[in-house]
Amino acid sequence: MSQLTFASIPGFFDLADSAIAAGQPLTDDSISKISHNAKFGVVRAEQFYMGFYANGNTVAAPVSPVDGYAYSYAECLFFLIHSSSLSPAAGFVPGQALFPPTAPNAGAGSLLASPYQVTIEPSSGPNPGLISLSNYYSTSGPVNEGTVAVYCLAQRLSLGG
Repeated sequence: MSQLTFASIPGFFDLADSAIAAGQPLTDDSISKISHNAKFGVVRAEQFYMGFYANGNTVAAPVSPVDGYAYSYAECLFFLIHSSSLSPAAGFVPGQALFPPTAPNAGAGSLLASPYQVTIEPSSGPNPGLISLSNYYSTSGPVNEGTVAVYCLAQRLSLGG
């Protein structure tokens, strides 16, 4: 299976309706802009599997494999899926694709709420992409542990041409 690649990052060009009206000649400029808009439409919204993360890890904004476009946090919507109430064991690499082995339970008492809190710092925050994850135990209260799988829906801002 081949991978779609572009030599440059496409942007959007506004075309007047009169430029592509019936009975009017279609110019090279209009054809070029239509082609560029179609390329932009293909990559306007992209989905990414970001991997597994634990409390205190930071999720980086993705880069498009199609044309190398680096998304900003403001262009990203992250989905956190709670995957384990246990933190990953030694050797865990944030963002790894496969589910990590787990470490022993750090909480004391019965697990009352898992997850108790799962957040990712927004683009407007001091640490964009920072994961905060905790469980709540009967005797120790909230404990920062666990693992989440992260997915990203990224939509490019219009670059204009």
